[in-house]
Amino acid sequence: MNRFIIQSTLACMALIGLSSGCGLTGSGPVYSLDQTDSARAGYRRTTITSGGTVFVHDFEEYSLQLANYDPKQVVGRTKFGGGKICAIEGQSPTAYLAVDMGSEMPAYAVFRAERQPPFDWRQATFQKMRLAVPDGPAANKLTTDPVMIQDVVVTLRDGTPAAPFTIRTAGGTGNVHSLLLWSDQWPGLVFSPAVYFDAAGRVYLAENLTAVEFHGADQSIRASWTPASASFTQWSKTGD
Repeated sequence: MNRFIIQSTLACMALIGLSSGCGLTGSGPVYSLDQTDSARAGYRRTTITSGGTVFVHDFEEYSLQLANYDPKQVVGRTKFGGGKICAIEGQSPTAYLAVDMGSEMPAYAVFRAERQPPFDWRQATFQKMRLAVPDGPAANKLTTDPVMIQDVVVTLRDGTPAAPFTIRTAGGTGNVHSLLLWSDQWPGLVFSPAVYFDAAGRVYLAENLTAVEFHGADQSIRASWTPASASFTQWSKTGD
């Protein structure tokens, strides 16, 4: 499930409750949901709570995906709809949980225990990176080159964002895709910043999307976009 769709789904859940459509008959804590404005402008903070235990999906979690999109170890359920809450392979269920935010199809989002320090990609060492582009010469291009991987991290960390702009797409996310970065320090989790290819051939990176808004079949996407380096731009457009 596209993470941009999951993020938009999160914004709707405050109105309808967490409803998964996949019933859960096993035992485990029952979690309720709440949603408020994030301290980060343009974002929403979603929490699930059972007793005194709180897990949160906020700015730092928007850019996280599961290494395994179909987790199996159910450790709880949602109050409305009996949606599955699962442990994440490689992570303690007291630190991170996968919450099914889907309706007809499963769509898991990463939630962090409120007391757990947020994921800090700036301090992580990544061993592998994949460009999640469905077609073209660089479709699903994979690298373990530490120089290229560090190029992306440095751009996101130290690059100067471009003047703000909004991307309008028709029938999907268009030229906005994800980079997937794996770190042995964070098993089970994948850091997935956004990458945008504009019509003029320029490439931009963003830690997170500020907003995805739907206009019928079209979408408008906003983010703090930073121009990619010349080396990454070339890498992202070639098959070699």
